Amino acid sequence: MERYFSKDYSEARQRFRAAAEARQAAIAPYDNPSRGPAGEALFTDAARLGPASARRVLILESGLHGVEGYAGSAIQLAALDRIDLPADGDVALLLVHAINPWGFASNRRFNEDNIDLNRHFIDWDNPGDLDNPGYRDIADIVIPADFSEEALAASDAKLEAYRLEKGEQALRSAIKLGQYSHPEGLYYGGLTPSWSARTVQRIAEEHLHAAEICGLIDVHTGLGPFGFGECLSGMAPDSAEGKRCSAWYGHVAHTRSPKTSYAGSAASILDGYKRAAPWPVWTPIGLEFGTRSEQVVRDAVRFDGWLHLNGGALNPRADAVKAMMLHAYSPDEPAWRQAVVKRGLEVVNLGLAGLSG
Repeated sequence: MERYFSKDYSEARQRFRAAAEARQAAIAPYDNPSRGPAGEALFTDAARLGPASARRVLILESGLHGVEGYAGSAIQLAALDRIDLPADGDVALLLVHAINPWGFASNRRFNEDNIDLNRHFIDWDNPGDLDNPGYRDIADIVIPADFSEEALAASDAKLEAYRLEKGEQALRSAIKLGQYSHPEGLYYGGLTPSWSARTVQRIAEEHLHAAEICGLIDVHTGLGPFGFGECLSGMAPDSAEGKRCSAWYGHVAHTRSPKTSYAGSAASILDGYKRAAPWPVWTPIGLEFGTRSEQVVRDAVRFDGWLHLNGGALNPRADAVKAMMLHAYSPDEPAWRQAVVKRGLEVVNLGLAGLSG
């Protein structure tokens, strides 16, 4: 199972395309105009198993939060190696590799515009109120002043004071709900459609035109018990979509529940696909794999935010920060990698079975 993991974005892309070609999948590349940290070309690649006329399509997507793409890419490689489609010829598996290729290549959670794409899929014709006053309160303290334990401790002390004054939920919402006022800050949602959002629209138009029923499995890492893969729905459990998610996948966590530990953004990729292709009946989920403690993961993002403000890949501390990001989002322990691929394949097979049923 470990063999499906790649060392970087370029290797992951090369292996994905080779595996797709070996399965005789139709491959569509989408060229991102940005370049990676080594000047490499960046692409999202969509590979399709099954006929273009299929009415039932399951999408397996990787790399929305760039650095999380290692796990998703590994599951996609394993799926190309091990998954067989139902024999009726009316089901397709569409693998969308590295929907945020710049973030994947840069080992960042965010994209080339510093956008967190799971805070970004908004109806831009009618965005509504995007204000997050909590983030404005902490914008100047959440990112440490420098790359040191002392700076992190000083930032933590100020955040703790905010938590004591406003409450735990207020702090969580301030940090993770998404913000649209500080373009260089954390969890920025953007103000206009990004390249990735436009690419999702293109993928929907080019690959889902015949679809009547669609599933989506969007792979993430960073939250939950080590190696545990949890299915997430953005809809209420008693909604028609929520019931389908449970019927297909069993236990599903609902990210907009008041008691959830997830951010519960109303602007996620799950909403993005439904808006890009409103004609099929959708059953979309996130598949979240736990890694380290929530504090370890959050601190890595905060230091990566510091790096973004201080030269990025050109900063002499860049390698140390990127090592923190990989430690937080793509553990190299064999047991974790084996668990990710095993659970990923299980969920893909559940999705295909639910789609077929």
